[in-house]
Amino acid sequence: MEFGQGTQISYTGVLFAVLIGVLHAAVAPVVTVAGVHPNIALVAVVLATALGGFGPGVIWAFAAGLTANLLVREPLGSIPLGLLLVAAAVAGGDRLFGRLAWAYPVAAVFVASIFVDALSLGILQLVDEPLAGGFPFQRIVSAAFLNTMIVAIVVLPSRLLASRNASDEGTAW
Repeated sequence: MEFGQGTQISYTGVLFAVLIGVLHAAVAPVVTVAGVHPNIALVAVVLATALGGFGPGVIWAFAAGLTANLLVREPLGSIPLGLLLVAAAVAGGDRLFGRLAWAYPVAAVFVASIFVDALSLGILQLVDEPLAGGFPFQRIVSAAFLNTMIVAIVVLPSRLLASRNASDEGTAW
């Protein structure tokens, strides 16, 4: 499938996004680091958007988010909604900060993690009873640091993989 300005979305990319959604649903609720859970789907969507552009980012956000949302106990549509908004924001920010090839995905995951967690809590407040202890800002920031550390580890191999799979041919105008 061809989108926009030469951004190619492959069927294997969609399959990987679904597998990331399954991995997120299976691993994220079980694994706890310093009392917080990682958001594997968020890390994958930010990397897919930063490396592939808006089209692949949206496909990854929808496929991984919907798959994870169908397997975990969250309000239906909350995970894909948050990930789609993150993909749009990362693609928009890529025009401003995309030259910071190594630092931009790391910073984008930190900000996106805070945004997605706050959005999830807001949606959960609409469908469930209110939080008793107030807004858990400390846990949200801790989760953002955990997700940032994950993307800091994965950004170099994913950049190398993306550059290896990139086409050497330019578009013919």
